[in-house]
Amino acid sequence: MTAPVSVSSDDRHTRLFRLIALAIPLVFTELFGFAATRLAPELFDQRDAVLATLTPAAFAQFRALVASPVLGWDNPAGTTRRAANCGHVDIAYTYDADRLRVHGRATLRDAVVLVAGDSFTQGAEVPDGDTFPAALERMLGVPVANLGVGAYGPDQALIKLESLIDRAPRARVLVLAIMYEDVIRMLNSYRPVVFSRTGIRFGLKPYLRNGAFVPLADRDPFRDFPAMRAAADDAFDHDFWARPRPRFPFTAALVRAALAPANWYPALQRVTGWLGWPRDRLLYSLPPVRRGLSAVYDRFARLAETRKLTAVVAFIPQEFADHTSGEIALRAATDAQRRAIRFLNVGADIDWAHFTGPTCHPNADGYRMIADEVARAVRPLLAL
Repeated sequence: MTAPVSVSSDDRHTRLFRLIALAIPLVFTELFGFAATRLAPELFDQRDAVLATLTPAAFAQFRALVASPVLGWDNPAGTTRRAANCGHVDIAYTYDADRLRVHGRATLRDAVVLVAGDSFTQGAEVPDGDTFPAALERMLGVPVANLGVGAYGPDQALIKLESLIDRAPRARVLVLAIMYEDVIRMLNSYRPVVFSRTGIRFGLKPYLRNGAFVPLADRDPFRDFPAMRAAADDAFDHDFWARPRPRFPFTAALVRAALAPANWYPALQRVTGWLGWPRDRLLYSLPPVRRGLSAVYDRFARLAETRKLTAVVAFIPQEFADHTSGEIALRAATDAQRRAIRFLNVGADIDWAHFTGPTCHPNADGYRMIADEVARAVRPLLAL
């Protein structure tokens, strides 16, 4: 029989010392991670603050006025709403029964050109008659329908266009307008994940993942308030732009925060800005963005070809700081996509000193400048 091995006091002290020596850096690392969650909360998940603002009463109003189980949200139908712009001027926004912003007597059934896009298309901050589609109608001399909706990504804009195409029997040209920043939204499934201060608190939406269109979570998350809240909570875990929760183990949370695209992308963007890159050049170089845009181009091309219509994609800069990055998106199109779509990067002839002000979006002159460049691309297509 083997005699039991005794452990000396010195051995026990040695092991204890090693454990303490190992624990000290781990504790300090964990304390550093904990401190980071308190000192830089913007690097971490904001769901608690966002979900706390969601109420059944506000949800009921959102659902009644603008909720869409396909698009996430849309313009209100058959109404006029008023809101002050950045210059504190009260602006009236008039929408018809098809949820389109109107600028004349022509309806969707009359439209020869359909323009889909975000707030730049909708004409945020200017009267109905000063929007970019309204100016385009005057330049082209044919009815133009404004399908723009504030905060849309190109995915939503294209899906809305698809949903209304049957109501536009005279349509000949389809324009998909993409403001540079819109491609961030394209990968986003719940708007507050990216824009925590957005007014669209119930902003669940379709999105693109790995080059494929993904519909709204659970098909209809707006059927009731618990379903909507559950879908929003899930989005904070699975959105492309999701950030980790600030919880134990804090060191792991800090590592996940560093690896989250929502954090490293803006940090790297600042570095490339210091190097003199245009602001959105990095964004348009990201593989998920390029795959998403390719999927949008393919789906848009199929829509136009199926209906025997002409398709135009117009990239619109947000400001003078970057009016060239859209060229990267244009160069990423395949030969087949170029044969099916006319691509345009707006900005060559814009007078940036008069593009905005006192508005935050383009002013009436800014929208007219956008329309002028789009008109030059569309006019020859109407002659075919």
